[in-house]
Amino acid sequence: MTLDVYLSVFTLMLFSLGINVISLKTRIPYTVLLVIGGSLLVPLSEIDVFSFVTSFQLTPELLFFIFLPILIFESAYNINIRNIKENKFAISMLAIVGLLISTFFIGFVGQWAFQLLGFDIPLLVTLLFGAIISATDPVAVLALFKEFGAPHRLTLIFEGESLFNDGTAFAIFLVLLDIMLHGFNGASTILQGIFSFFTMILGGGLFGLLMGFLFSKLIQWVRGNEHLEITLTLLVAHFTFLLAELISEKLVIYGHHIHFSSIIATLVSSIVMGNFGRFKMSIGVEEYMGKFWSYFAFLANSLVFILMGLLFTSLSISLNLAILPILMMILVVAVARAVSIYCSIGIANQIKSEESIPLNWQHLLSWGSLRGSLAVIMVLLIPDELSLPNWNYEFSIKEFIIAITIGSIYFSLLIKAT
Repeated sequence: MTLDVYLSVFTLMLFSLGINVISLKTRIPYTVLLVIGGSLLVPLSEIDVFSFVTSFQLTPELLFFIFLPILIFESAYNINIRNIKENKFAISMLAIVGLLISTFFIGFVGQWAFQLLGFDIPLLVTLLFGAIISATDPVAVLALFKEFGAPHRLTLIFEGESLFNDGTAFAIFLVLLDIMLHGFNGASTILQGIFSFFTMILGGGLFGLLMGFLFSKLIQWVRGNEHLEITLTLLVAHFTFLLAELISEKLVIYGHHIHFSSIIATLVSSIVMGNFGRFKMSIGVEEYMGKFWSYFAFLANSLVFILMGLLFTSLSISLNLAILPILMMILVVAVARAVSIYCSIGIANQIKSEESIPLNWQHLLSWGSLRGSLAVIMVLLIPDELSLPNWNYEFSIKEFIIAITIGSIYFSLLIKAT
């Protein structure tokens, strides 16, 4: 890396600290200010003396293999498994059934909406966008819930949904992306997609359990050595993630690749560490862990949201061309969220396996649906060369999805979180 890149990294860190101070003073959610600030950095970088500001760019690999495990671990480590068990059916309905409803609603209604605007967008493209944008980010909403004293159970349900729907969304994303890259062959492709989806979820979950208990045991063995204990928590997040990815590449049974979801694996191993492994740690380490991981998550989220603004303003697709599709998708995504909440919670309330979720809570869950880091990571993982036979536009599929994704994220952060 050049000197400009290093200077850019530390300037962005300093910039994020300034944003944090403003957030504390104004009580505007931190992520909202980060996105606004990131957008302002582009015109600033056009001044010669500040040209280095945009030298640092987030690569898909950096986001996926370094930042994402940090964000997953920090969220999952602090989840109380007993609270999850008490609301497991509602959370499962939202994180799996609700997300599937949202994805397919956006896919089919989104394609129809684009046709109204005169855009011939293939269904696979709108479905891929649906998977990307349906995963929710709890950070800003939970801050507002806390500020206004929202019921504890509502907060738990929303946090649990946001945590687990990441894995579901990413599994659907990978299945759809594989179909786009290798073609659709009728029923066999559908069956293979369903098989891959369930092996990713179940395989990732079981592998995460194994890694979580293994590293908890390792922490017990080195108890008393604080440096080793903290290092093992870093390793469990990234080692689980990387090994799950490696298994997905190498494991072949009867000629079929068996995929493990690295997100689900890391999520489950982190929950195990937070509810089992933490009690194997030295008292001082256990108390320090929250601050340690909170800092890394703060740093990762700060860079992702700042660079989200930089990414949007650097697209080659014309804003004049993209504005109507973006506005249309904002509407479709909002309706899809409402449909997915009322349908999935309606089913859960009818089954009555847990205490019913009142309608006013459903309204809050429907509106409080922010999009964040995972959506940016997924959209950047789309290959630059991705194309379809009936794609006839000058801009690429990836650029189009980036534009409508970040436009939707902007809306969710700037309007819903304030």
